Parts: sequence; C-alpha cells; structure tokens
Amino acid sequence: MDALQVSLTNADMKKNDKTSAVGAAIRSARKQKGLPMQAIADALKTSVVAVGNWERGENLPSTENLLKTAEFLGLDPAALGRGEVVFRDSTARNDAEIVTEPSAPNFGPMDVKILGSAVGGDDGDFSLNGEVTGLARRPPGIAHLTNVFAIHILSTSMVPRYDPGELLYCGGRTPVPGDHVLIEMYPDQGETNGKAYVKKLIRRTQAELICEQYNPAETVTFNAYSLKNIWRIIPQRELLGF
Repeated sequence: MDALQVSLTNADMKKNDKTSAVGAAIRSARKQKGLPMQAIADALKTSVVAVGNWERGENLPSTENLLKTAEFLGLDPAALGRGEVVFRDSTARNDAEIVTEPSAPNFGPMDVKILGSAVGGDDGDFSLNGEVTGLARRPPGIAHLTNVFAIHILSTSMVPRYDPGELLYCGGRTPVPGDHVLIEMYPDQGETNGKAYVKKLIRRTQAELICEQYNPAETVTFNAYSLKNIWRIIPQRELLGF
C-alpha cells in the first residue's frame, strides 16, 4: 500500500470515528433529556430516519443541523462537534462527557441488508416492499448468522421500547412468546404489499397471534391464516454479544 492509500485510509477511519462519536453524543443527550427522536426531527423539520442515521453513526448531520441540534438539546455546539456532551445549563450531569455508547457499534462488516419500508395507513404500522435500500453494520453478536436483515421502524406504536427511525435487526431463531417480533401479513386484495407490524408476542394459537403493543398500551390479535412471515427482533444485548 503506497503513502497516498495509507493517507486516504487513515482519513476515512478518522471520519468514521467522528461520525460515530457525534451520533452517540446526540443519542446520549437526547436520552438524558427524556426525548424521543421525533422531537429532534420536529424541531429541525427533518425525518426521524435522518435523526436515526445520525445517532447510529451512518452519516454526520450538516453544520446547520448540528448547530440546530445543539441548540435544541441545550448543548455546547463545539463540544458536540467533537462527540462530547456538554450542557450549557447548570442541570448537566457532567461537565464534559465523551460518549462511547454501545448502542451504536462501529465494528463488523457493512453486510446486513436494510429492507425498504413505507408508512402504513389505517391500522398498519408500515409495509415492507422487499427492496434492499442499503447495508447496515453487522454487530459482533450476529457475526455468524446468515438469516438476518434490518429495517427502520416507522411507527410510534412501540414507544418507548422502539423510537420511530430506529434500526431493528430481525431474524435468527424462531420467535417464542416474550420476544419482540416483526409481523408481515399477506396483501389485501388489490394491494401489492401486506401490512407490517412490530409487536411483542404474547402467545400463539393455530388461528391467532396474540400480541402486546405499548403506545397506546393494548392487546392486538392477528389472524394466523393471513400471516405471511414473522421474525424475531434481536435484542441489543445479543447484538453486542452479551
């Protein structure tokens, strides 16, 4: 490898490190304020998917959005640009916090397919279109799993467990009661894609899936004969190898 290639490689690594650090700092500050990603998206007039991408370290917010995010969260903008959480007011927990959150791992190959989804109508959380829209980083806990993919959740029905825009890894073993699951139904007549839902599986009979949702809190029942697919959502602790 020549000197130019080494220089470019080092520059890419530094950029990736900064992207992850800034994203983790935004997430940490947001969590400390008790805010959902939707609050940042509304304040900046952007999408929750964009905010989710920043928090996961997929890309950096623009300078304008970085400044607006810092203002909205009450952070020192220069510190945020370095990946540090420094609150401007006196309620800050730390004078300076360099964030290395495990929720945005920056290791493993970028080889997990992200499947496209669209906001649903009526009672549908969203729909899956089956198209690959990008690749996500493979966390260490699923290094050897082949039957996994990722989606962005687009609904608020599972807040506070999952915020809109969060990236969920799905697959692995067969779901059992107690697991959070991604459910895909067969399309209605005249429709191309079926409705999709993220819920917590309570029990399963031959005719029904009985699930729990958090927002609003209620029990939701699905017709098992209309079920196309059900995947387990892999918990963060397993993604990280715990």
